[in-house]
Amino acid sequence: MAQDALRDPEKWNDAWDAFLKRHRAFPNGPYDYLFQYALKVIQEIPRGLEGTLAGYPGLVRGTCAIQRNITAEALDHFAHDAFEVKWMDAGSEVRGRHILGAMAAVCSKARNLNEARNYCPELSLRRLRLDGKLFLGLLNSVLLEDASFIPSKPIFVPHAGWDAWAAAQSKLNDSEEEKIALAEIMILRTKLICGRGLGHVIQFTMRSFFNKPPPELYVEKHRKPIKKPKDQEKGAPAELVALLGAEAANIQWRDHQAGVKARHSECLARCSYMSCTKTEPPDGSVKFSRCKSCFEKMQRQVLYCSGACQKADWKLRHKAICGKALDFETVSRAVEHPLSAFTSDMRTIGPPIDGYKRSLALTAQVTALNMNPTVDYRLYDAHNAPVDVDLGAGYPQEIFRAGRVYAMTTGNELCVGFIAHYLCLWFLAKAEDGSSHGGITPKMIVAQLAREFELDRLGETVLAVQQMQNEHPLRRPPLLTDAPPELLASLNEDENVKKLCGIVVTLD
Repeated sequence: MAQDALRDPEKWNDAWDAFLKRHRAFPNGPYDYLFQYALKVIQEIPRGLEGTLAGYPGLVRGTCAIQRNITAEALDHFAHDAFEVKWMDAGSEVRGRHILGAMAAVCSKARNLNEARNYCPELSLRRLRLDGKLFLGLLNSVLLEDASFIPSKPIFVPHAGWDAWAAAQSKLNDSEEEKIALAEIMILRTKLICGRGLGHVIQFTMRSFFNKPPPELYVEKHRKPIKKPKDQEKGAPAELVALLGAEAANIQWRDHQAGVKARHSECLARCSYMSCTKTEPPDGSVKFSRCKSCFEKMQRQVLYCSGACQKADWKLRHKAICGKALDFETVSRAVEHPLSAFTSDMRTIGPPIDGYKRSLALTAQVTALNMNPTVDYRLYDAHNAPVDVDLGAGYPQEIFRAGRVYAMTTGNELCVGFIAHYLCLWFLAKAEDGSSHGGITPKMIVAQLAREFELDRLGETVLAVQQMQNEHPLRRPPLLTDAPPELLASLNEDENVKKLCGIVVTLD
C-alpha cells in the first residue's frame, strides 16, 4: 500500500520484489495480469471510463513537461557537477539510499503511482544500486534532444519485454476500455520513472544525490467526487480477505483507507489551462471556477483560475470536448504546449535526422542556442564560464548558421570542421584587436566541439580545413568560398573577411 513506502521503505520494496517474482510465471510475465487489473480498476472506480479518459491528457502533458525539466537539470549536472563520474564512484550503498528514498517518496503520494511500480521492472533496487550504469542508462533513455521547449508527446522508457507485449496487445484491443488501459499503463511506467510533478524517481534521485530539495509535489484534487455505492465502502475487499483472513484484512483495509484520506487532504485543485501552474490554496480561501457544461452534463471537473485561462484553453482544446462524451482517439490527440508554440519561431535548430544521436554536451548547446536566438555559438573559457559568440549580421553569419544547423542535425564531421575552423579564426582576429574573450584559444574551441560532436579526430579535420584556406587564391575561409556571385565583390571588400584571410589556425 502507498503509505507503506514511507513507513517502512525496505519492507515495501521487498514486497514489490516478491510480487514481480511471483507473477513471472504468467505467459507474458506480469504483463497480462497487470493489464487485466488495469481494466478492472477502470470498471470499478467512480466515473469509470469517462474519468480515466478525462485524466489521461493530464498524465501525458505532465510527463512531457517534466521530461523537459529533467533534461535541463541533467545537462547542468553532467556539464558542471561531473554527475556521471561522481555517481559511479559513490558505491552501491550510497546509490541505493538515494534511489530507495526517491522511490518511496514518489510512490507514497498516490495510489496509481504506487501501483505503477508493477509496470517498472527497471526499478529493481538491487540491480540499480549494484550497477550505476543502469540508472545512467535510464536517465539517458528519456532525455530530449532539445530542452528549449515542451514536446507534445513523451519519450517512453524503452524495455524489450514491455514494448513487445504492448505492440502485440494494441492489435487485440478493440474497446475503449482496453485502449485507454494500455495507454495508461505505458504512460504510468514513464511517469513513475521520470514522470510529472507528482513525483519522478530519476529527478528525485538526482536532487537527493546533490543535496537539493525535491521538486514540489502535488496530487490533483477533484472537488465533490461522486460517492461509491455504499456496498463498496464496507469492509475489506473479498480478495484481500481471502489472502489474509478477515481480521488481518480489515486491519490492513482500515490502514489503507486512513492513508487514502491523509493523501487526499494534501491534494490540490489545479487550473486546467496547459501553461498555467496555479493551484487552489490549501486553506480553501479561493475556489477556481468550474466549466458548468462539463460538470452538469458529464460530471467532469474542469477548473480555471481566471477567465483569461478559460478563454485560452477554449481556443486551444476545450471547445472540441466541452460537455461531450470522450473517446480514446480524442484524448490521445497531441496538443502543442502554448509555451512551446510561443517560442517555436525562435528555434532555429531542429531535431537530428537520419538516426543521428546527439551527445549530452551537444544537446546542451542546441538548447542554449534555441533559447537565445541572437547567439551564434556558446563557448566556455578556462573557468567553464560561458562566452556567447555574436558574429554580426551579414552573409558570414548566415552561412555559419546554416553550417551550424547541418552539423547539429547530422553530425557531419567536415561541416563540424568548417564551423570549428571559422570560430578559431574569429577568436584569433578578436585577439589581434586586443579582445581576449575569456582567453579562449583554438585548441580550447576544437576540444569543446570534439566533445560535443564526439569526434576524436576533429583537430585533424580543422587543420585540413586550414589547408583548404591556404590553397585558396584569396586565402578565404572555406566556409565562405561558395558565396553567391552577387556577394563576392562585397566579401572582397569586407575588412573583417580580409582580416580572417590573413590568419592561420594552429593547434599548438
